[in-house]
Amino acid sequence: MAIYVRPEDVAAGWRPLTDGETVTAQGLIDEATVLLRVLVPNVDSLDEALVRFVAVRMIRRVMKNPEGYRVRNESIDDYSDGGTIDSSLSTGELYASDQELGWLGVKPASETKRAFEVRLGGS
Repeated sequence: MAIYVRPEDVAAGWRPLTDGETVTAQGLIDEATVLLRVLVPNVDSLDEALVRFVAVRMIRRVMKNPEGYRVRNESIDDYSDGGTIDSSLSTGELYASDQELGWLGVKPASETKRAFEVRLGGS
């Protein structure tokens, strides 16, 4: 199964996209498809609607906040501008959250146990 997401899926339930946003959405769809295939090796065997839902959430997250602001400050008189960049969004990169990966059956890295023992010296 292929991951089928269209710009119309991104717009549905949110708002109509401009022509420029439609082009951006298509690029993000392509990136989300590759990323989900890397992060979720069995993605083709999962429910298509669930995979589309996760991909749309990933894409909207970037499109709703392309600068990655957590807090945005603006003033009117003696105009000033500014904001606080959210560390989880500051790269502006497309990503699947731990919750979204969980929905797709992937354990977050924080839950993966990677402890080991190193013995030094003789026997």
